[in-house]
Amino acid sequence: MNRVPGTSLVLLLFLSLGLNITRGMAETVPENNFFRSIRANQKESYITFSQGMGNLDPLVFEGLVAPYFLLRTNRDSRWGATLSPAIMIRMQATESFPVRTPSYMPQLSFYHQLTRHLDPDEPVRYLFLTLAHHSNGQDQPFFLEDGRINTRSGDFSTNFFEIGAFFNERIIPISHTTEYFKTSLEVHVKLDRSQELEGLYSFIRWNNSFRINKFSFRRLCSLFDGRIHTFDDIPIVQTLINTSWMFGDMDDTGFWEVTERLNVEAVISYRPKILKDVSLFLRYYNGQDYYNMFFYRRIHTLQFGLQAYSF
Repeated sequence: MNRVPGTSLVLLLFLSLGLNITRGMAETVPENNFFRSIRANQKESYITFSQGMGNLDPLVFEGLVAPYFLLRTNRDSRWGATLSPAIMIRMQATESFPVRTPSYMPQLSFYHQLTRHLDPDEPVRYLFLTLAHHSNGQDQPFFLEDGRINTRSGDFSTNFFEIGAFFNERIIPISHTTEYFKTSLEVHVKLDRSQELEGLYSFIRWNNSFRINKFSFRRLCSLFDGRIHTFDDIPIVQTLINTSWMFGDMDDTGFWEVTERLNVEAVISYRPKILKDVSLFLRYYNGQDYYNMFFYRRIHTLQFGLQAYSF
């Protein structure tokens, strides 16, 4: 009889660790809007139920474990930094439930608030610089003897920096929401990079992200009937839209081939009253596979699962 290996337990342990780290920092250190916005710039840990609907191979789950450490000198500092040892794994729904070539994605980010004196009601604007690595921890040849990409044990490695700007604006004032927008340029440098990626992998990408945080239809309705709800007694809904345009040589892909160069992701998450630190999410993704050696294929998938609540 096949048993689900301890990898799933390890994933849940790290997910719990990530929740405790982020929640603990928020509870013990007072924060201004600048540092709350930095938290909004982080990737949430998540775990999906199966591969979802689409063209992904059968999975038990896909999981991203991305706890982060927020570094700062004092509450009113205009500088901040985060460190995250992110790991992504896919457990395949085949015999013995293997987890092959996890993605190791550690990153260090620096943030600088543009406004000298931040009023509590003033929108937050800051610049950021991220230094990141993405590899799968393998050392076997990139290609198999028949010329196919070695997705099981091939060596995948790339390093990149991402520089951009982050804004929060209240677009819909009466809804008690906060809207975040991020735009950035991602550049993969020729440093300890798998040579075989040349001509196949995009080394320059333009990334954009738009998030509506703490949106609630019940909260909107309460404005008109005199009721006042707090954070804890109203379920929270968040929406997120990410896009990425990939430049450069990509296996003879034309510059304007949108179906090959554009990655699109849309996520809606819902936090019921009974859950304090996690939310349920529905996620649609259409674009290049983000799982290391599987970059060569386009995927489209609709997934459902649990997501860490980072605010």
